[in-house]
Amino acid sequence: MNRLIKKGIVLATIGFWIGLAIGVFISFLANGNADGPMVFAGEILLKLLAGGIYGAIPMGGSVIYEIEEWSIFRATATHFVITFSGFIILAAVQGWLRLDNPIFWIISVAFLVCYFLIWLFNYLAYRKYIRGMNDDIRAIRSNKQIN
Repeated sequence: MNRLIKKGIVLATIGFWIGLAIGVFISFLANGNADGPMVFAGEILLKLLAGGIYGAIPMGGSVIYEIEEWSIFRATATHFVITFSGFIILAAVQGWLRLDNPIFWIISVAFLVCYFLIWLFNYLAYRKYIRGMNDDIRAIRSNKQIN
């Protein structure tokens, strides 16, 4: 488990910098023109920090998929809860989302659909891998019976 914590910290750090870079890019697009609203330095720093945290949470949390004792569903559901909770908290702090805003619900459904697809693709990939292993075992057993 210690290895997973270290790996999670490394991945979260990488994710933070990726999220920060994306935050800079989005801030530039949103505030790049001279006609846009005046944005204070504190607001920019908050948005950049939030962008970094947005990147750190899902990337650092991805080590959950390496816990061998967990099912694909449990890992995906846990990662969803961590990522979605982080998103909701950061969006609320920044004043982006309110429960009466339809964008909140659109983003929530998008999260659910994405995580369903993540689970589905992982499930299908592991199923194919396990079938291949079972075929290999059958082939080995049948070769031993012939010899």
